[in-house]
Amino acid sequence: MDTMLQLVQIAFYITIATVAVMTFLKAKRGLLNSVNTEYQKKVLDRLANLSEEIYEEFDPSSNKYWAKERAAKEVLERIHEEIKPFKHEIITSKEIGVGKPMPKRWEELRSYLDKIKSDPFIPHAIRYSVATLLEKRVETIFLSYVEELDAYFDGLKEGKYWSTLEDNEGWFHNKINERLYANNCGISQVEEAAHEIRKEIQDYFQAFDPIK
Repeated sequence: MDTMLQLVQIAFYITIATVAVMTFLKAKRGLLNSVNTEYQKKVLDRLANLSEEIYEEFDPSSNKYWAKERAAKEVLERIHEEIKPFKHEIITSKEIGVGKPMPKRWEELRSYLDKIKSDPFIPHAIRYSVATLLEKRVETIFLSYVEELDAYFDGLKEGKYWSTLEDNEGWFHNKINERLYANNCGISQVEEAAHEIRKEIQDYFQAFDPIK
């Protein structure tokens, strides 16, 4: 009789323990599902915004539309403002004591790249595509301006370009453009890459389509 009672008690405790474990696991799954749902919602919201962000410079209605930018003009004007009073000294000493400024757009792209790299709500594959494109653009724009400004400075030291300072933007812009296209960073090439990334985002969304 004692043995039977002990067996019943053991069975009772095992049942209680099993129920407790099952209840805990169910509550945990519920919590995890809730957290996962909230996370996925943030991911989808972020991707929707990202799709808009990477296309802003190709949207004529956007303030960042590429045709509204005058990067070459912006850079040359900053340089000309500093060197104009020292034309004679520059030509005679063959030295230009000013830096090589980057356009505002380059600064924006570099800052945006830093933000994208650590964004927790962009899936890895898409974040890699965006970061790779931005890194390529940041590096190419930087090198293009440094090298073309080196050549421009050399010309100024030799007395060239001074009489046309207000008009040098056009051909300087073309030089920069040639370098960008040679490195697959021309405006139409970047737009094509942006479309490909937006397609990646679309594919990610479609994976959640219950009708698919």
